[in-house]
Amino acid sequence: MAFNDEFERFYKKQYPALLHFARYLINSNEDALEIVNDVFVAVWNKRDKLQLNDSLKSYLFTSVKNSCINFQKKNRLKFSELTDVDGASDYKADEGLEIKELNNDLDKALSLLPPKCKQVFLMSRVDGLKYQQIADVMDISIKTVEAQMSKALKIFKNNLKRE
Repeated sequence: MAFNDEFERFYKKQYPALLHFARYLINSNEDALEIVNDVFVAVWNKRDKLQLNDSLKSYLFTSVKNSCINFQKKNRLKFSELTDVDGASDYKADEGLEIKELNNDLDKALSLLPPKCKQVFLMSRVDGLKYQQIADVMDISIKTVEAQMSKALKIFKNNLKRE
């Protein structure tokens, strides 16, 4: 079988999960598409040195993650150049004690979650990803996502009870 055919099958298999992962990291469909495609072009350019296997899959995810981080750094620099340093602050000195306590309680409960459980919870509740998307990005089953969410919600429920 020709390398081109094998690469095409590998590309079609890995592309959707990499795209979900990039979208999760940068919250932009267009930029995620560009980043994933750039990573595959770089892999194609190094095709003589690489083998299409599971270690390449890890390499791809790491490359996408690093590309997303670099993209965000570059955009943050552009944004900071455009914003007025002397502008109004978002800080509110009169934020109520109850809100601060609730935020502390939420942070405390979040810190009690095991790492995988915490990641699933944040991807679902903060980033708004569907269970199928989380399963694809983390390369786990939907049942595992459901179990991790159930575990997270139970920990939150037990630790956020108010007297």
